[in-house]
Parts: sequence; structure tokens; C-alpha cells
Amino acid sequence: MEYVDEVIKMLDSMSKAGVSRMKVETSDLVEEGKEQKTYHHGRCDVGSPFATGKLYDLEEE
Repeated sequence: MEYVDEVIKMLDSMSKAGVSRMKVETSDLVEEGKEQKTYHHGRCDVGSPFATGKLYDLEEE
């Protein structure tokens, strides 16, 4: 139950800070008790070719 309370506190603080859209994922790559945020501009998918600038069909010289 302790983890649930921590998640609720995190979500409450983010919403109070004006974050309107959140996607929450768990990962073994992030140290326990730490958080990692990813920002993006617009409504494109985080990590998409357009968001990363790595277009798969772009011909390079």
C-alpha cells in the first residue's frame, strides 16, 4: 500500500504543477524512488521518428 500512496502523491504534485497529460510506466532501468520525465512538443508520440528527428525514410547524402 505504501507504493500506491507514493504514486498518488506523485500524480497529485504533477497535476498541481499544471501537467495535463501523463503517461506512467514502470521500469527496472530507473532507480527505485527516482522518477524520469520525458517531454515532447505537440501531440506527436514520444520516441516517434518525428519527435526524435530520426526519420527512417530520409535519404542521407
